[in-house]
Amino acid sequence: MKTFNKYIAFFLVITIALTTITACSSSTNQNTSNENGETRTDFVYGISSEPYSLDPMTFAMMSAFTVTYGLYDNLVEVADDGTYKPSLAEEIIVSEDGLEYTIPIKQDVKFHDGSILTAEDVKFSIDRTIEKGWAADMTAFIDSVSLVDENTVKITLIKPFGGMIGSLASPFFAIMSKNYVETKGDDAIKREPMGTGAYILKEWIIGDHITLEANEEYFQGAPSMKTINIRPITDKNTGLIALENKEIDAYLNVNTSDISIVEENKDLAFYSTDQASVLTLNMNIEAKPLDDVRLRKAISYAINREDIIAGALEGFGKSANSPIPTVCDGYSADVKGYEHNIEKAKELLNEAGLNDVTLVLKLKEDAKNQKVAQIIQSNLKEAGINLDIEVMEAGAYSTDIYSNGNYELTLGSWSAMFLDAYSVVYSQFHKDCYGPTGNITHVVAEDLSNLLDEAAQVSETEKVSAYEAVVENIFENAYNIPLIFEQTTITTNANLKGVAPSPLGIYMFKDFSW
Repeated sequence: MKTFNKYIAFFLVITIALTTITACSSSTNQNTSNENGETRTDFVYGISSEPYSLDPMTFAMMSAFTVTYGLYDNLVEVADDGTYKPSLAEEIIVSEDGLEYTIPIKQDVKFHDGSILTAEDVKFSIDRTIEKGWAADMTAFIDSVSLVDENTVKITLIKPFGGMIGSLASPFFAIMSKNYVETKGDDAIKREPMGTGAYILKEWIIGDHITLEANEEYFQGAPSMKTINIRPITDKNTGLIALENKEIDAYLNVNTSDISIVEENKDLAFYSTDQASVLTLNMNIEAKPLDDVRLRKAISYAINREDIIAGALEGFGKSANSPIPTVCDGYSADVKGYEHNIEKAKELLNEAGLNDVTLVLKLKEDAKNQKVAQIIQSNLKEAGINLDIEVMEAGAYSTDIYSNGNYELTLGSWSAMFLDAYSVVYSQFHKDCYGPTGNITHVVAEDLSNLLDEAAQVSETEKVSAYEAVVENIFENAYNIPLIFEQTTITTNANLKGVAPSPLGIYMFKDFSW
């Protein structure tokens, strides 16, 4: 048997050496005292999209996961150096064959209602994650979850899976109270979450704010920030103004055009790192005429990524050669994507007899992506493809794209849930993830699914080459079009401590202090 730390050292260390991290600020003038002259204990967080649920097992919304990480704990969590450390687990013991994960849990951990966490709650939570299906890529290798005794859970796998520990740290594997969920019901806990986390939900006024209060009995120690106010600010210009006016203390991903303004403001700190996602043009390969690979390849050749970087991203970003983000284990700089070649695009269209085709790109309301779409529209026009852009309200967009698969083209950035290639490509391309849980391109190819299964089981030394084969298959069939490697940023009050830029864009409120 091998223990948790040994397993991490050999199999699941997250490689962050590729990540570029920057921070700038030297100000100590920002007011962090209250009206009585005492150090503040409140924190105001601006988010660009308001959660529609706080049940982390039933949605994939990155802005909401920072909230749910405050309310719930996981068996393991990410350490400062990017590896994993036990949280609710005392340790994780992995069998020599990699098929059994034995997990004793910490004793006397309390849920917010005062009840004690048990191994039965852990088993219930993992079973619920499997049942809800949103983490299908992470649960695909789980055969069973069983109770060893009242304090110990065992996860048995069908095959070895190198991403199991990382999966357990993801928001989808939050640990819930079995009694609470069964008593309240699934619908109720979307609005009334209750976990073991550092914060307790106090109030949620839709469209205005979510307020969390510190859990003074938190098993890791009461957090420094006693009150967290989360404010939805969908317009990024408004978000910047709120930062400048000290109405909020942090905001994700200000407009790229405003980065220089932020960097020059001594009252603000700016942090950036490579994003754990890739800006991508997704194609529904079941929708005619996109079922013709020649059209998909023509679109791939027609797009000029440098136009997108210059015209929509203010020069911030790098041309993407892969659907795997640069910060993820398994990324290879050696893979070659499609180059901009209008003549090649026209040649493929002629070959397919599609010289006067019109496609529709559906887009969620987003100023940046609308600019990207307009540039793609211009690129495709040059090749002889007409593109109509349909901008949709977020709810209607989600229903059309994810629930119903009713689209031809769309722009998106599918994020990894942990920093491994598996987490970002398996769910998008494996036949078992067809539909709303990730595979919105509707790829059901056995050869690609087999390559993904094989890559999930390889050693660290074999991982890059295994995922090179995956990416080459994706490009050969033009299943989607990776566009840009972007940066993810967070801008904060200059005196906020404990901030480290996250490639996932997810933060732990319990780490913050003044």
